[in-house]
Amino acid sequence: MIDGTTKLLGVLGWPVEHSMSPVMHNAAIEAAGMNACYVPLPCPPEALGDVIAGLRGMGFLGANVTIPHKQAVIGHLDGLSEESRFTGSVNTLYWEGDRLMGTSTDATGAVLNLRRAGIELDGMKVTVLGTGGAARALAFALARGRCAGAGGGQETFHLPELNILGRDPEKAGRLAGDIVTNSAAGTDVRSGTLAEFATLGSGADLVINCTSAGMVPDIQGCPIDPALLEPRHAVYDIVYQPRETVLIGEARRRGCRTLEGIGMLVHQGAASYRAWFGRDPDTEAMFNALGPFGYG
Repeated sequence: MIDGTTKLLGVLGWPVEHSMSPVMHNAAIEAAGMNACYVPLPCPPEALGDVIAGLRGMGFLGANVTIPHKQAVIGHLDGLSEESRFTGSVNTLYWEGDRLMGTSTDATGAVLNLRRAGIELDGMKVTVLGTGGAARALAFALARGRCAGAGGGQETFHLPELNILGRDPEKAGRLAGDIVTNSAAGTDVRSGTLAEFATLGSGADLVINCTSAGMVPDIQGCPIDPALLEPRHAVYDIVYQPRETVLIGEARRRGCRTLEGIGMLVHQGAASYRAWFGRDPDTEAMFNALGPFGYG
């Protein structure tokens, strides 16, 4: 029942019709019995400022932000979390008093997904593939050894080694340098190209793909030569469309432990939910709402 007291939430993007966030978040809202509604908010780039002003004026409880607004939205906000100040990217809008704030829940979603799968980061050597926004957020959290956890707490861990591999060696090097400058966790951070996985990244315990290789429509893409994977590797692909990417399929055939990206979508959504409602959502309801994409 939607009435005059219904709290409003939504996702800003252009286009946004493909987003699974409304289905996922409305399932969590319904499971909690709250009077709220989450809707897609198609927002062309030239209208972003007006849309943010509209959210303020209409008292929206918060929102998610997706492509192409994750960077541009920053100029319309009152403040940023530590994560978003480092990454220069926002996927969640929330309120601190009367200040509209922005944060990124990418790293929290990935770390909690790994924890759910029984993969403990503490003591692991990790290779991150990619240098984009998600890679930057995740690498930052991994190197500093902490991120937001469930229930308002924190996930803490220490990585002895973090390798950042990208298509462009200069971008990978800059990201590694930024992480070293902004993190005092004592992680050995190295960088190189995706083509150097055999020498720079294959010694890791965990390989995380943050590139778009393998994502719809490029479903035959793979960021590295899968022949280099061994059974001792755990392989995590944050791509969730398709659910089984070439990387995940090849890793399974080689006996690796694998983790698909749909869990990151749910857990980063759960982190947004906590920012809005101050409580944990029913993540099983969120997974189940995704139908063939979910775990149920």
